[in-house]
Amino acid sequence: MSQYLHQAFQDLRIRKNDVTNDQNKLRSQGNSAHLQALEEKIDSLYLMNLAALELLQDMGVSRSDILRKIEEIDLRDGKLDGKVASSSHCKDCGHKVSPRRRHCFYCGANIAQLQF
Repeated sequence: MSQYLHQAFQDLRIRKNDVTNDQNKLRSQGNSAHLQALEEKIDSLYLMNLAALELLQDMGVSRSDILRKIEEIDLRDGKLDGKVASSSHCKDCGHKVSPRRRHCFYCGANIAQLQF
């Protein structure tokens, strides 16, 4: 009887580990897909920034002018931290919305974003 209980508990632990392993694999696949999407966004943003900088330089805007504007934009939220304001407000319901979101978490309204 003791041998049977020991084997049953062992089988239960093995099944639990298998389920945990499967969950970790799915989580890893999701993280990989998310990472790939982020890498694509970074590449796209890098390309847009490079084009904008070259256009500004072609128009005679100096590097120091660009750096001053970057600092001005950074300070709009009151902190010189290399980040933009942490949130905006939904035009439909008024709740705070992360600038990274495309839709309001509360009402589902589209959040205006720059499109290129």
